[in-house]
Amino acid sequence: MLQSPSDPSGSRWGTLFRRAAAPEEPAAGDDASASYARLALDLLERWEDLHQRWLAALDEQRRNERLANAAAVYRWQLNGVREGLAALTVPQAGTAWHAALTEALDAADRGTHLLSHGYRFHSVRTICDGGLLLEEAHEQARAVRGVLEGVAGTALSVA
Repeated sequence: MLQSPSDPSGSRWGTLFRRAAAPEEPAAGDDASASYARLALDLLERWEDLHQRWLAALDEQRRNERLANAAAVYRWQLNGVREGLAALTVPQAGTAWHAALTEALDAADRGTHLLSHGYRFHSVRTICDGGLLLEEAHEQARAVRGVLEGVAGTALSVA
C-alpha cells in the first residue's frame, strides 16, 4: 500500500506528485489488473536492473577518478625523489648506478603519467602500459638498491 503524501514519514515520490490520496489497490480477481501488474512488474524489474548498472558505472567512474588522482599524486611525489637524487654528488665509481636510478625514476614518472591519463580517459591500453612501465622501473630500482646496500654495508664494515 502506498503512503499518503501528507504523511511526514511517507516516501519522497508523494511530495513530488502531490496526490491527494494514495491510489486504490486493484481488485484481486481482476484479470486485466493482474495482467497489467505482471507487465508493470517486468518493466520495473528492467528498470531496477538498469538502475543497478547505473550505480555500478557511477562507482566505476569514481574508482577511476580516484586511481587517476592517486597516480598523479604518486608522480608528484616521485618528482621530489628525483630532485633529491639530482642533488647528490656522485662519485666516479657510482655514475653507472646513479644513471640506472635516474633512468628508473624517469620510467616511473612516465608510468604514473600514463596511469593517471589512462584512468582519467578510460584507456585500458594506456593503463596497462603505465602499470607495466611502473613495475619495471620499480624492479630496476630494487636491483640498484640491492647493489647499493652491499656497497653501503661494505663501507660501514671497513670503517
